[in-house]
Amino acid sequence: MGKYQKNIEAARRISVMQYLETYHPGELVRKTDKEYRTKTHSSLVITPANGKFHWYAQSVGGNNAIDYLTKVEGMDFVSAIRLLSAMTPMPVSIQAAKATPTRQHTIRPFELPAADRNTEAAVAYLMQRGISPKVLRYCVNSGILYQTTRGSYRNCVFVGKDAEGVPRSAFQRCCQGGFRGDAAGSQKQYGFLIPAEIETCDTVEIYEAPIDAMSGATLRQYKHDAPWRSVHYLALGGLNHQPIDYFLQLHPEVKRVSLCFDRDDPGRNFTKIVAKRLAERGYIVQDTPPAIGKDYNDYLLAARRLISMER
Repeated sequence: MGKYQKNIEAARRISVMQYLETYHPGELVRKTDKEYRTKTHSSLVITPANGKFHWYAQSVGGNNAIDYLTKVEGMDFVSAIRLLSAMTPMPVSIQAAKATPTRQHTIRPFELPAADRNTEAAVAYLMQRGISPKVLRYCVNSGILYQTTRGSYRNCVFVGKDAEGVPRSAFQRCCQGGFRGDAAGSQKQYGFLIPAEIETCDTVEIYEAPIDAMSGATLRQYKHDAPWRSVHYLALGGLNHQPIDYFLQLHPEVKRVSLCFDRDDPGRNFTKIVAKRLAERGYIVQDTPPAIGKDYNDYLLAARRLISMER
């Protein structure tokens, strides 16, 4: 059995209760002695005894955390597996399980990949992808972008930090090949964030990948219609609600949200779910997929070509 298949099998053994107790303990509300519901969805009922949940408002249900993430949180399957692979169930006795049903797991410790002495390969790669030197300098100087070496390959490392500025997650992207993935132990609620220059900024643009967020920042710089750091840029590292919720919790001044997800089926479906969820919470939501191409990096590269032709 391959490593990815083993990750899938391990993820299937993680219950909804284990997932929520680890990442969203405040969501759980006891309904009866045998059932729970969530604060966000009052019609979503969880039965710990059999591990099942049912979301009556949407007529969907399941019996593990993968089902919950894909059917309720709108996460794509691969991102769900990546998130759950950071959770390692601990063996417990039946008696212990009955006494403490929500503490049967632990989280792998997070550690940033070792940094290289310079960022030359990472910067050269990202400049080829169209990212402006100004955006690159900001990200490197802020410690949210650096370079690491894995074997004979150089990788970009995109860092997600908590409210105190402590790194909590990292996403790696190979400069020479197709490798990409989260660093072990990454906590997915901490997204890659380029904050607005003004703390009272009321707008955030949300992207799937860090390179797309950097592309959006570069596009605003080239358009000259507003300072490039006039908004927040948040990248989720996949299709995942958690960084959105964490960011908005920390930034109550934000009222406007632009959803800049990919122009493909998963991106469009996730946009609908997120837009509805945020609108119900009173946010002004704008659907802004890339005008050209599948994602915002495609859009940026196409825009650069057009600028070159006009010159």
